[in-house]
Formats: sequence, C-alpha cells, structure tokens
Amino acid sequence: MDRSALALLLSMSMLSTRARAEAPAPPVVAVPFGCGLSFLVTQVHAVGTHVDNDVWAWDFRMPAGTPVVAALDGVVRLARGDSTEGGCDRALAPTANYVVLEHAAGLESQYLHFSSVLVKPGQHVKQGELLGYSGATGWACGAHLHFKIARPESDGWNNPSIAARIAGYGDPALGTLVSSPPCLAPTVIATGNAPSTAPVARSGGALLPAALSSAPATVAPVQALATGARTPATGPSAASPANRALGVPPTAPTSGAPAHEPTPGRSAPPASTPAAPVPVTAPTVHAAG
Repeated sequence: MDRSALALLLSMSMLSTRARAEAPAPPVVAVPFGCGLSFLVTQVHAVGTHVDNDVWAWDFRMPAGTPVVAALDGVVRLARGDSTEGGCDRALAPTANYVVLEHAAGLESQYLHFSSVLVKPGQHVKQGELLGYSGATGWACGAHLHFKIARPESDGWNNPSIAARIAGYGDPALGTLVSSPPCLAPTVIATGNAPSTAPVARSGGALLPAALSSAPATVAPVQALATGARTPATGPSAASPANRALGVPPTAPTSGAPAHEPTPGRSAPPASTPAAPVPVTAPTVHAAG
C-alpha cells in the first residue's frame, strides 16, 4: 500500500472516530409504569411490529389496568382515551389510545394501548405522575405498554423513534424483567408539636394542613403520599383519588396477561437479571410546631 492510500485510510478513520465522539448520548428516561411493579420486555428494536417509526420502541407485558406514568417531566401534546377497539390486526392500529409528551431538548415520549387516559393536551406532568392505565386498544395481540422516545418531526402521534436508555437498565433486551422503584412512605418530623392526625395527600403530592396537638415531638412515619414517594395501596382506600393521581396501583402484579407477540410461535428467552432499581427517596417533611 502506497503512502497516499495509507494517509487516506488514516484520515477516514479519524473522521469516523470524531463523528462517534460528537454524536449525542442517548437520552436516559425513567421506567414508564407505576412504582413497585415489574414486567418483562416482550418486544425490542427492529423486529416484529417495531419497524419504520417504531424501530427503537419497547413493549412491556402487563395486565390491563396497570398504572402508566411519565418517563420524564413534560407537557401533554396529544392524548386520546375514547377508543374501545383493539385486536391482533394491523388495520386496528389507528384505534389505539395514546399519550404523547413533549420534553426538553427536542424530545417526546409516546405511550400506546391505554384502556383509559387521565391527562389532557396542555397539561404539565412530572416524571412518575400518572398518565392512565394500560390496555389493548389498537393493534395489540394482548394487554401491554408500547413505549418509545421520538423526535417531533410532525404534529402526529407516531413520530420517528430514537435510541434511548432506561435508568438502571440501559437498553433492556428481550426477556429482561424491568422493575420500577419501590413505593415508599414519607416521614414527618415534628419540630414542636406532632400532628394529631396524619397529613392528607392531594393530587400533585402537596400536603393539606393538619391540626396540631400538644403531644410531644416525635418522629413518625405516616401513610401519606408526597411527590417522589409512594406507598402501596391496600384496603378500602386503595382506589382513593390521591392514590390514582400518583400512579399507586391498587395491587402490585409481577406478571401480566399474554404479551404482544408479533411473530406467532416466538417465545421470549429467560429473563435476564435486572440491575437493582434505585429506590424513590422518601422526603422529610417538617411540621410546624
């Protein structure tokens, strides 16, 4: 090989290395379903129905009625929740219920197949806040969540997907069991007098005023919901508005209905060992004395 050819190859190699170094890192997003839950990845990238605009999407097998939450802070750009149609037929794709959120840095996230949607266009949401409940509307061979990060190249609901990473899991492979952070209760530390009753949470995590008593100062965990901290819902209050608003499931299923199987006869490999989820840190709320 003469010197000119060698110089050309070296130059091309340097340009390629520089292009890779300058390429933006894939965005990292949170697990898109309610706290304390675990579900299998049942379809990954560039296979089955994940082609064209959906190349970089994931499917998560989960039963209908599972809380679906925002993977990043954002604004609801589009939302549809009026459909009751769905089935294992491509012609039903336009009948899916969906939510599309706008995010910073020119990103958006898309969530498909809801049984019900609780948000409206223009609404601001925080990471982890409830968007609606999973289902099987649209082109779905079973209840599951279809999730992707995309570039908003049009005003439609199905823009081209981009590579992304899920916090704690990177790019989870087929069969990976993905777990959301556990639901934790906050702690109230009284600085003078302790509340006579536990603070009551309302939508958005803000605590309503609570009456104070003359009880001595204590450190007491309370079953209240605050932003960034959730507790599993059980008993008569499991379906309370506060629980529903914050994505706390009435039960905590660990497996769901049959997954969306785009290729008949194809089975998922054994679940890989997931990275340990990062617990949602419980906030410390100081009650005025």
